Amino acid sequence: MDPLQFDKIGHRYNDVTNLPSVWLLEDILKSQIGPVQGLDVLDLACGSGCWSRRSIDWGAKKVVGVDISKVMVDNARLQARPEDPSEFHVVDCVTPFNMGTFDLVLGVWLLNYAKNKPELLTMWQNIFDSLKPGGRFVGVIPNYEILQTTAYGQEYHFGGVTYKVLERITEGTRIQVILDTTDPIDFFCYMLEPGLHEECAAQAGFSNLRWEPLPSELDVDLGPLFFQIITASC
Repeated sequence: MDPLQFDKIGHRYNDVTNLPSVWLLEDILKSQIGPVQGLDVLDLACGSGCWSRRSIDWGAKKVVGVDISKVMVDNARLQARPEDPSEFHVVDCVTPFNMGTFDLVLGVWLLNYAKNKPELLTMWQNIFDSLKPGGRFVGVIPNYEILQTTAYGQEYHFGGVTYKVLERITEGTRIQVILDTTDPIDFFCYMLEPGLHEECAAQAGFSNLRWEPLPSELDVDLGPLFFQIITASC
């Protein structure tokens, strides 16, 4: 993972929560996470701490956020409310780490920064090792089917988010993400094949990885979502 691209983005990332697509993601993510009252939560690739704060709002007992970018971690600390039971640390999720064990691990836009199988396997191993027995992981990654059907050099737009397919790599796709914030943001990431995620999750110790469908209560024609939700539990 490259901390420099998000070091350069810094506080501009705060505007991401104003995008319509993020409002939609929040509704769907909350329904997938379920009750968090009294839970200890680890927020991987926490960025400016948006989902850490949401977890506290939803009832988490304690939240630990980690991110590779010191600028983003400093931003998360600044935005944390004095009463929040949260802490933030600079951690590279493609190297082994030990932050303790948690009831819930979040990986909202984490796994898409693995550019190859060894990095992806380390991420999944860190996730598994960070969960208490019976704990659960909920992650958000780009929609693989959209990327597979978007031609090289072409773009896909959804609610203020643009994916541009840059190249096909071994077992995946490299993309540029452009966010239509007040001061537009762009960065680069990957989406590796679903089968590779399943293989790495199983190797890490998971036996029940799921690609979650769109919740049935959202009875509207949304079109192809730019993200998909992946879950697993111990």
